[in-house]
Amino acid sequence: MGRGRIPPCDAITATEFHRFFDAKVDGVRATTTNAPPPSFSTVSPGCSVHAFQSLVVEDVVAAVRALPDKQSADDPLPMRLLKENVDVLAPFLVELHNRSLQTGSVPTSFKLAYITPLSSNHQSVGPVEAARASRHSAARQLHERGATAT
Repeated sequence: MGRGRIPPCDAITATEFHRFFDAKVDGVRATTTNAPPPSFSTVSPGCSVHAFQSLVVEDVVAAVRALPDKQSADDPLPMRLLKENVDVLAPFLVELHNRSLQTGSVPTSFKLAYITPLSSNHQSVGPVEAARASRHSAARQLHERGATAT
């Protein structure tokens, strides 16, 4: 849907999709209405997480080569070019990832996803299946894999 493609089926309308998520949000709100507010504890100045290990260029090169050939509309360059030039780009990606872990700050662009309702078998797509068809940028995928691999 969007980006010049025709939807695989018209079994679900935008209105139905919207109603489904309105009902979902209303259900969550109803079950948490009487829940106590969240509590937070303060952290002493200078406290940091040391459980993460820094990545090295070889880690990123291997991770990029393992990525699927698909890409997100948020990717600044085609996956093919990323894979062909990974040896040149890997040092930058390592620095980006390691600084993110050191500072505890994740780039805003890594927090975005494009959600496209698609059906792999061209049958009816329900709202739940449509919501699961999200695509993240390659940089975000690398960051997530790197953080969980360490």
